[in-house]
Amino acid sequence: MKCKRLRRKLVAYLDGELREKQKLLIKKHLSQCAECRKEADLLNESFCLLKGQEHLKPSEDFLANLWERIYSLEKRQLLPQAIFGRLVHAALPAAVAAVLIIGVLVGSSVEKIIPSPTVKLKEERYLTSIGLDSFQDLPTGSLPEIYLNLASAEEVENG
Repeated sequence: MKCKRLRRKLVAYLDGELREKQKLLIKKHLSQCAECRKEADLLNESFCLLKGQEHLKPSEDFLANLWERIYSLEKRQLLPQAIFGRLVHAALPAAVAAVLIIGVLVGSSVEKIIPSPTVKLKEERYLTSIGLDSFQDLPTGSLPEIYLNLASAEEVENG
């Protein structure tokens, strides 16, 4: 018999739960293998120590007290306050997320509906910085002034 297989059956052997044929095979292996014999001796000592221990007896009302506590816990979990408390704990994160989403949506919509004065100011500064406002004060009789006058007259006619 191999050591690994013996160790799986060692507890059953020490408890006397095996058939005679298996008992003899294990006994033979233990007489030849020092490691398995040492393992069997350690287990046997442990069993002897456990058998020598005093058995604790529960009090007479132990079961009654146990069932009473279980019943009170079950009853407490079914109370409306307990159920409502669980719902609050579950709904709070969802409500916070909903408020954040609504805030983002409303904020982006307000910007589209009500133009910000700072945006117009930025646009004007940008146009000034690239020189697009230079056509405002055209010198009288200059080529750009004549062109703009012709273009605006043409727009009025086609208008």
